[in-house]
Parts: sequence; structure tokens; C-alpha cells
Amino acid sequence: MSQPIYPIIVALLAFAGWAFSFYFVSVTTGRLTPNIWWMPPFCRMSEGSCQTLVETPYGTILGRPNAFWGTLYYPMFIVVIAAAALDTVDVGVLVGLASLAMIISLYLLWGLYRLRTACPVCFATHAVNLLILITVMGWR
Repeated sequence: MSQPIYPIIVALLAFAGWAFSFYFVSVTTGRLTPNIWWMPPFCRMSEGSCQTLVETPYGTILGRPNAFWGTLYYPMFIVVIAAAALDTVDVGVLVGLASLAMIISLYLLWGLYRLRTACPVCFATHAVNLLILITVMGWR
């Protein structure tokens, strides 16, 4: 891959992460139906089980649902991607942010395992975080 493609790929992945986070927050607050047309069927939340995750110790960080933080993190990450693409921020900042997101994803995956809950949108978000980390490490 040539250098200019990395920011585009990472930005698209970050947008997907934001969309998953937005979807999760919107479904759990009742603003969207789980079967919204733009969410791929394999990523959709099941009625009840995914929403109950928010009520567990694994479902919140600093008193807010994890997906809420995702709706803030991914747009901020896109800004940092643009800055890295323009060489005003070192790509190492992206690696650090993506690593932190992956550490949190691993913790949340552990929570899903402990709770015996399969949350498709959670799995999709964690996969996006892994792909972002792999891509930014290749960008370096």
C-alpha cells in the first residue's frame, strides 16, 4: 500500500466505529430500532440482551455507557488522523490512541465472556479497533 492510502483506510474504519457506537447508544436510549436499515444484519443488537450490558460494571466507563465514549473518541480520532496525514502530529500518537482503544476492547471482550453475552455490534466495534491498530502500525 502506498502512504496516502493509510489515512483513508483508518478514517473509514474510525467512521465505522463511530457508526457502531452511535447505533448502540441510539438503540439503548430508544432513539433507534435495532433493525435500522443501515446497520448490517450481522451487526444488529438483539432485543434485550445487548441493552442489558450497560447495566453491568463492564458496560460503563466513568458513569457513561462505553458506546457514548465511542461517539466522542472516533470523531476525535479522525481529527488526529487528518493531522497525522498532514504531518502536524506524529503517527505515534495514533498508535498510542489505537493501543489504548484496543486495551479497552480486550477488557470489554473479557466482560462479554464473563457475562456470557454475544453482542454483535460490540464484536464489530472491537474488530474495528483491532483493524485500526494494525493499520496505524503499518502506517508507521
